[in-house]
Amino acid sequence: MPFNFARRPFRDFRPVYLVAGGALLAGVILFGINASLYGEFRREVADTREEIAWLDQRQERATAAAEDARAALRAYEFSELAGESRGLMRLAEERRFSWLVLLGRLERVLPPEVRLSHLRPKFGESQEIFVDISLIGRGPESVVRTIAALSQSAHFKAVELKSETRPEGKEGLPEGHTFLLTTVYQPEATP
Repeated sequence: MPFNFARRPFRDFRPVYLVAGGALLAGVILFGINASLYGEFRREVADTREEIAWLDQRQERATAAAEDARAALRAYEFSELAGESRGLMRLAEERRFSWLVLLGRLERVLPPEVRLSHLRPKFGESQEIFVDISLIGRGPESVVRTIAALSQSAHFKAVELKSETRPEGKEGLPEGHTFLLTTVYQPEATP
Protein backbone atom coordinates (compact mmCIF):
# COMPACT_ATOMS: atom_id res chain seq x y z
CA MET A 1 0.00 0.00 0.00
CA PRO A 2 1.49 3.32 -0.97
CA PHE A 3 1.78 6.08 1.52
CA ASN A 4 0.78 9.62 0.59
CA PHE A 5 1.82 12.29 3.06
CA ALA A 6 0.69 15.29 0.96
CA ARG A 7 -1.92 17.61 2.36
CA ARG A 8 -3.46 18.07 -1.03
CA PRO A 9 -3.63 15.58 -3.81
CA PHE A 10 -1.00 15.99 -6.51
CA ARG A 11 -2.32 17.32 -9.79
CA ASP A 12 -0.25 17.24 -12.96
CA PHE A 13 -0.79 20.56 -14.87
CA ARG A 14 1.96 19.93 -17.40
CA PRO A 15 -0.44 18.81 -20.20
CA VAL A 16 -2.53 21.96 -19.65
CA TYR A 17 0.59 24.17 -19.75
CA LEU A 18 1.79 22.33 -22.82
CA VAL A 19 -1.54 22.88 -24.67
CA ALA A 20 -1.72 26.53 -23.56
CA GLY A 21 1.88 27.12 -24.66
CA GLY A 22 1.20 25.46 -28.02
CA ALA A 23 -1.93 27.58 -28.51
CA LEU A 24 0.01 30.72 -27.56
CA LEU A 25 2.78 29.81 -30.00
CA ALA A 26 0.24 29.13 -32.78
CA GLY A 27 -1.44 32.49 -31.98
CA VAL A 28 1.89 34.35 -32.22
CA ILE A 29 2.71 32.62 -35.52
CA LEU A 30 -0.74 33.40 -36.96
CA PHE A 31 -0.48 37.01 -35.71
CA GLY A 32 2.88 37.34 -37.49
CA ILE A 33 1.44 35.92 -40.70
CA ASN A 34 -1.57 38.31 -40.47
CA ALA A 35 0.72 41.27 -39.80
CA SER A 36 2.86 40.44 -42.85
CA LEU A 37 -0.28 39.98 -45.01
CA TYR A 38 -1.66 43.30 -43.75
CA GLY A 39 1.62 45.06 -44.58
CA GLU A 40 1.61 43.54 -48.06
CA PHE A 41 -2.02 44.57 -48.54
CA ARG A 42 -1.22 48.16 -47.48
CA ARG A 43 1.64 48.31 -50.01
CA GLU A 44 -0.62 47.00 -52.79
CA VAL A 45 -3.46 49.38 -51.90
CA ALA A 46 -1.18 52.42 -51.69
CA ASP A 47 -1.37 52.86 -55.50
CA THR A 48 -5.14 52.50 -55.38
CA ARG A 49 -5.34 55.10 -52.60
CA GLU A 50 -3.29 57.52 -54.68
CA GLU A 51 -5.58 56.90 -57.66
CA ILE A 52 -8.67 57.47 -55.49
CA ALA A 53 -7.17 60.70 -54.16
CA TRP A 54 -6.41 61.81 -57.72
CA LEU A 55 -9.98 60.98 -58.79
CA ASP A 56 -11.35 62.89 -55.79
CA GLN A 57 -9.28 65.93 -56.78
CA ARG A 58 -10.45 65.60 -60.36
CA GLN A 59 -14.06 65.42 -59.20
CA GLU A 60 -13.56 68.53 -57.06
CA ARG A 61 -12.08 70.38 -60.06
CA ALA A 62 -14.98 69.24 -62.27
CA THR A 63 -17.50 70.32 -59.64
CA ALA A 64 -15.81 73.70 -59.38
CA ALA A 65 -15.78 74.06 -63.18
CA ALA A 66 -19.47 73.10 -63.34
CA GLU A 67 -20.28 75.66 -60.67
CA ASP A 68 -18.32 78.29 -62.60
CA ALA A 69 -20.23 77.37 -65.74
CA ARG A 70 -23.54 77.64 -63.88
CA ALA A 71 -22.52 81.05 -62.55
CA ALA A 72 -21.54 82.18 -66.05
CA LEU A 73 -24.83 80.90 -67.41
CA ARG A 74 -26.73 82.83 -64.72
CA ALA A 75 -24.70 85.92 -65.63
CA TYR A 76 -26.12 86.05 -69.18
CA GLU A 77 -28.64 88.77 -69.70
CA PHE A 78 -32.19 87.52 -69.90
CA SER A 79 -32.88 89.05 -73.31
CA GLU A 80 -29.84 87.42 -74.90
CA LEU A 81 -30.75 84.08 -73.40
CA ALA A 82 -34.37 84.50 -74.50
CA GLY A 83 -33.21 85.25 -78.06
CA GLU A 84 -31.08 82.14 -78.10
CA SER A 85 -33.92 80.03 -76.73
CA ARG A 86 -36.26 81.40 -79.41
CA GLY A 87 -33.71 80.34 -82.00
CA LEU A 88 -33.52 76.88 -80.46
CA MET A 89 -37.30 76.62 -80.32
CA ARG A 90 -37.47 77.59 -83.98
CA LEU A 91 -34.89 74.96 -84.81
CA ALA A 92 -36.93 72.39 -82.87
CA GLU A 93 -40.05 73.42 -84.81
CA GLU A 94 -38.18 72.96 -88.08
CA ARG A 95 -37.03 69.50 -87.00
CA ARG A 96 -40.55 68.53 -85.95
CA PHE A 97 -42.01 69.66 -89.29
CA SER A 98 -43.48 66.70 -91.20
CA TRP A 99 -42.82 66.83 -94.92
CA LEU A 100 -44.86 63.71 -95.57
CA VAL A 101 -47.97 65.18 -93.99
CA LEU A 102 -47.60 68.43 -95.97
CA LEU A 103 -47.04 66.60 -99.26
CA GLY A 104 -49.99 64.29 -98.57
CA ARG A 105 -52.28 67.24 -97.89
CA LEU A 106 -51.10 69.02 -101.04
CA GLU A 107 -51.70 65.85 -103.04
CA ARG A 108 -55.30 65.68 -101.80
CA VAL A 109 -55.98 69.38 -102.33
CA LEU A 110 -54.28 70.28 -105.63
CA PRO A 111 -56.22 69.87 -108.87
CA PRO A 112 -55.11 66.96 -111.10
CA GLU A 113 -53.72 69.18 -113.90
CA VAL A 114 -51.32 70.97 -111.55
CA ARG A 115 -47.81 69.71 -110.76
CA LEU A 116 -45.65 70.75 -107.85
CA SER A 117 -42.24 72.04 -108.93
CA HIS A 118 -40.80 73.67 -105.80
CA LEU A 119 -41.77 73.82 -102.13
CA ARG A 120 -40.12 75.87 -99.40
CA PRO A 121 -41.42 76.31 -95.84
CA LYS A 122 -40.37 79.32 -93.76
CA PHE A 123 -40.85 79.31 -90.02
CA GLY A 124 -42.01 82.64 -88.57
CA GLU A 125 -41.36 84.05 -85.12
CA SER A 126 -45.00 83.59 -84.04
CA GLN A 127 -45.06 79.82 -84.67
CA GLU A 128 -46.56 80.32 -88.15
CA ILE A 129 -45.32 78.30 -91.08
CA PHE A 130 -45.25 80.16 -94.40
CA VAL A 131 -44.98 77.96 -97.47
CA ASP A 132 -43.83 79.12 -100.91
CA ILE A 133 -45.27 76.75 -103.49
CA SER A 134 -44.12 76.84 -107.11
CA LEU A 135 -46.56 75.02 -109.41
CA ILE A 136 -46.99 74.24 -113.10
CA GLY A 137 -50.47 74.01 -114.58
CA ARG A 138 -51.97 73.65 -118.04
CA GLY A 139 -53.19 77.22 -118.31
CA PRO A 140 -54.43 80.30 -116.43
CA GLU A 141 -57.53 78.40 -115.25
CA SER A 142 -55.22 76.10 -113.25
CA VAL A 143 -54.22 79.07 -111.12
CA VAL A 144 -57.84 79.84 -110.23
CA ARG A 145 -58.64 76.19 -109.43
CA THR A 146 -55.51 75.82 -107.28
CA ILE A 147 -56.19 78.98 -105.25
CA ALA A 148 -59.80 77.92 -104.75
CA ALA A 149 -58.78 74.39 -103.68
CA LEU A 150 -56.16 75.64 -101.21
CA SER A 151 -58.53 78.25 -99.78
CA GLN A 152 -61.17 75.57 -99.08
CA SER A 153 -58.72 73.46 -97.07
CA ALA A 154 -58.52 74.10 -93.32
CA HIS A 155 -54.75 73.58 -93.39
CA PHE A 156 -53.97 76.45 -95.77
CA LYS A 157 -54.98 80.03 -95.13
CA ALA A 158 -54.13 83.42 -96.62
CA VAL A 159 -53.35 81.98 -100.07
CA GLU A 160 -51.68 84.65 -102.17
CA LEU A 161 -50.54 84.60 -105.81
CA LYS A 162 -46.98 86.00 -106.01
CA SER A 163 -46.11 85.54 -109.69
CA GLU A 164 -47.40 83.94 -112.84
CA THR A 165 -45.55 83.17 -116.10
CA ARG A 166 -46.18 81.29 -119.28
CA PRO A 167 -42.76 80.32 -120.61
CA GLU A 168 -42.23 79.11 -124.13
CA GLY A 169 -40.44 75.80 -124.65
CA LYS A 170 -38.39 74.56 -127.56
CA GLU A 171 -39.70 75.40 -131.01
CA GLY A 172 -42.30 77.78 -129.55
CA LEU A 173 -44.31 75.06 -127.75
CA PRO A 174 -45.62 76.05 -124.33
CA GLU A 175 -44.13 74.14 -121.37
CA GLY A 176 -46.94 75.00 -118.99
CA HIS A 177 -48.27 77.82 -116.94
CA THR A 178 -45.89 78.44 -114.01
CA PHE A 179 -47.12 80.28 -110.92
CA LEU A 180 -45.89 80.91 -107.39
CA LEU A 181 -48.20 80.90 -104.36
CA THR A 182 -47.56 81.81 -100.73
CA THR A 183 -49.75 80.46 -97.97
CA VAL A 184 -49.80 79.98 -94.23
CA TYR A 185 -49.73 76.28 -93.40
CA GLN A 186 -51.52 75.10 -90.25
CA PRO A 187 -50.59 71.46 -89.58
CA GLU A 188 -52.80 71.10 -86.50
CA ALA A 189 -55.96 72.56 -88.07
CA THR A 190 -58.97 70.24 -88.05
CA PRO A 191 -60.87 70.00 -91.33
